[in-house]
This record gives sequence, C-alpha cells and structure tokens, in this order.
Amino acid sequence: MMKTVYTLLFCFTFLFSGAQKQINKEDIMNEENVKKVTNIYNEVKRYKYNPSYTLHIEKAANFTFEVLVNDYPMFIEYNPHVMSGSKPINHAILKPGKQKLTIRMTPPVDKEYNMGHEIDMENITLKLSINYGEYVLQKVSEFKEALRYELPQQKGKLPYYEVNLEFDAIAPYQEDIEGWQNGVDLTKEDKDKLLKEVEEFYKNIIQDYENQDVNALASKYYKRQFEMEQTHYITKIYESEMVVDAWVKNVNDDRPFIFNGYMLRFYGNGKMVALVKTDKYYINLTALMREDPETGKASAYPIYLYRPKPGAPLEVIR
Repeated sequence: MMKTVYTLLFCFTFLFSGAQKQINKEDIMNEENVKKVTNIYNEVKRYKYNPSYTLHIEKAANFTFEVLVNDYPMFIEYNPHVMSGSKPINHAILKPGKQKLTIRMTPPVDKEYNMGHEIDMENITLKLSINYGEYVLQKVSEFKEALRYELPQQKGKLPYYEVNLEFDAIAPYQEDIEGWQNGVDLTKEDKDKLLKEVEEFYKNIIQDYENQDVNALASKYYKRQFEMEQTHYITKIYESEMVVDAWVKNVNDDRPFIFNGYMLRFYGNGKMVALVKTDKYYINLTALMREDPETGKASAYPIYLYRPKPGAPLEVIR
C-alpha cells in the first residue's frame, strides 16, 4: 500500500477536493489577524549581508532517517526508496556560531512500510552538504560551502546509527526573532498534564480548520510566520499573502483529520513539543493530518509548540 503525504508549512503544493461550502480569499482579507499576517513583509528587516543556508541530501540509500538542525527536524524519511532533496534551513538557525546537524539512521522499510530490524552498514550511502549565499546578489554557483559530508565505509549490522556534525553559520536576524531557545524546558514538566494540554491545542486547531476559520489560524500561526519570513528575508507582499492562499485552500479541504495513533515528542533540546504519528505509514510525521479514506492521499500540517515562560500557555513557534 503506497501512501502519499503532502507536508504543508510555508511552501505550498496541495491536493484538494470537497463538497462543503468553499470560502474565498477575498472574504477574509480584512479580518484582523489575516491583515497582520499579510503585512509581515513590511516588518521584515534586511541586513548588510543576508545569507540563505540550504541543506542538500545528495544521496541517502538503504536506511530510513531523520535529519535535524539544532534538534529541529528538517527531513523525516521513512520511505522504501533512495532519497535526495534540498531544504532551506535558516529558520532552524537562531543565533550565529556553531550549529548542530544530526542524522538519526534506522533500518530500511519494505514496499509495505514494514521496518527491518537492522541497518546493513556495508550497503548504505549518505552524502550531504550545506551551502550558503545571498540570493539575487550572488549566483548559486558562487555560494560557499558550510559543510560537506560523506559517510565513510562501514561494516556490520546495527539497529540504529547516529551521525553528529557541526557547521558555522551567520544569523544577522538574531536580535529580531525569539525562537524557542529561551522557552521552558518542557521535559521537566508533568508529562501527563503536558500531553493533555498539547492534545487540546491540536484539537482546537483542527476545529479551526473544520470551521474554516482562517482568522483563528492566522492568530495561532502569526509568531511562526513572522519568524519564518524574517529568517528567510521575505520582503514582497505576494510572498506574505501566499500563506493566506494556502490556509484558504486548506480550510476548503474536506478530507477528515486522522487524529489518532500518536505520541508526544520533544525537540529543540526539550524546548519544543509535538504530537507525532506512530503507525508504520506515517511514523514520526505530525499528528495534525488529513487523509482521503479512498485514495490514502494525505496532507500534513506540522507544528511545534513551546512555552515562552513558566505558566504561559503553549504557542506555535515552528
């Protein structure tokens, strides 16, 4: 059984259908929180140097894996195929200096998504790089490398293998974003109470989608969206409006949410928390997910929550 998941954060490729009443962007553009989001481009600062960092997985074969930058997940890959791809990572870089890159490797899965017990270390391949430069002012061919890594030849079989790397980065926006770094260490809180609070947060967001309440979504997602746009130097109005276009399409999607089969996971060195799926098809993907019961095609809306200070409610930070 093949599953297709569309992950929706701040880039927008979707599949939609539905018989419910459709709302239009024009209907909600004057709502308070929507207007705040579409005006973010006016608040974004530019600096003397505006580097964009991109993580390139050049080849990953014969294992499943997660790749995290500063304990924030950039790639979650539990698929039975050779993988390659690139993602911008500025939003995971909160301050300049040494950054951490972690690759958590697990056994491969078969075509039915059943995971094996071991990684055949002699047959795996991992090649990756991180480059950076300033778009528009530089050609991509002129970008510099912050990191290049190829896993050396290995031997034996292991149930798990982890690679920990470091790279240097510049973050000119460090004074203009908050990130999760000063949040509460959630691993020290009562886990049962925290789980209930996180579940309630997810249920409220699901209700916002089902009620087609874009203004409520804009309120919950504002801080994340501002920091996304600031760290990626978004200064064009159409780019700020793209996220509203996405929310309108998302709330017009009538596929049911499959909010079940999940567990609590911590990220950001304990400062962020999320609910992730535990079934073999969607393992470690967000529990905030819709799925077409007939085709199996799904859309995932990943969110990562943090608590700004002790006693404060949880907020979406990524």
